[in-house]
Amino acid sequence: MVFAQMANVMHITVDARRRRNPSVAFEPRDFPEHPGCYLLCGAGDELLYVGKAKNLRRRLSSYFRRSDRPHRKAEMIERVRGIELFLCRNEREALVLERNLIRHYRPPYNGKLSREGEGYYYIARTDEPFPRFVPYRRERVNYALENVRGRYAKLFGPFIGWNLRNRLLDVLRMRFPLRTCHELPTTSCARAQTRGCHAPCVGGIDSVAYRALVNEAARLLRRPSRELLRRMRLEMMESAAQQEYDRARDLRDRIRALEHAARPQAVEVDRAENVDVLWLEGETVTHLLVREGKAIELRSCTASDLLDRHARSPARIVGNGEARARFAGHLDIRVPRAARSRSGELLEICRINHLHRTRGPAALLEEAG
Repeated sequence: MVFAQMANVMHITVDARRRRNPSVAFEPRDFPEHPGCYLLCGAGDELLYVGKAKNLRRRLSSYFRRSDRPHRKAEMIERVRGIELFLCRNEREALVLERNLIRHYRPPYNGKLSREGEGYYYIARTDEPFPRFVPYRRERVNYALENVRGRYAKLFGPFIGWNLRNRLLDVLRMRFPLRTCHELPTTSCARAQTRGCHAPCVGGIDSVAYRALVNEAARLLRRPSRELLRRMRLEMMESAAQQEYDRARDLRDRIRALEHAARPQAVEVDRAENVDVLWLEGETVTHLLVREGKAIELRSCTASDLLDRHARSPARIVGNGEARARFAGHLDIRVPRAARSRSGELLEICRINHLHRTRGPAALLEEAG
């Protein structure tokens, strides 16, 4: 699909897999049991609504098979004339992508979400000599940052709910003796006296050693180690065996939060980079656009159309080997060396969308095995 903003309305060029009038004839088999975002479009290809789902087939079926929908939702479904899909690798990635699309295109039925940032929970690392990790929500009053001049130095997330976010903060407090106080006190607090904090307020740790702890905590938030998760699972099972059920339940919730944090997302980064991602098979190209660090468009076109359209693009280009060979001498395409690099992850998102667009949901199932 091709996104183009004209008079604040998003128009979508319909590809060969687009179903028309889904409010009249919705066929679940045409949609994959896969995480991602769905875009509901009305007459004239106006974008009405962007949503996310862990299972796109199940979520879309709930829209078109129910007769007891609220009035506003029923009104929207009556206007739907087409559906576009943007597949992701997991639910967390779909959450981030949903926000990107809503902020970029501002569909009318996402009005509340686009204004308030509803549902997006983060952990912020403060910009202080001795940083803290604190809860954060976009476009809200964040009391934990009231005394910080630079607001925050780094955001981690978003996380699906406040409970997941808070469990991750619990893990950080349990494993890293970092400060949690709003302002550095002049004497050590109860946490320092119980060894819950290294007490930088009274010189218990220097800034270099403290920064090393902060960096280690940040690495845990970005990608928890398998060894840590294995140890926590063993602790949970031992607690359950000893009938310490409250502790076992708490460990279970912390493990779930860490597993959520371990799921990669590549559709948004803090760096303001522009990237075009290409996946080519035969003469069909799937083209993912990343602008200012955010994935915002997914296009399907022919190889010749891409060359005409891409002549003035300012972005760096990554793609698969077939794309580099096909466009050699026209485009400077780099093939990612590492699958877990951001370029490699963006290329994988492009690939699964290409697979679905060209071969349908059955191809995704077959590949999953």
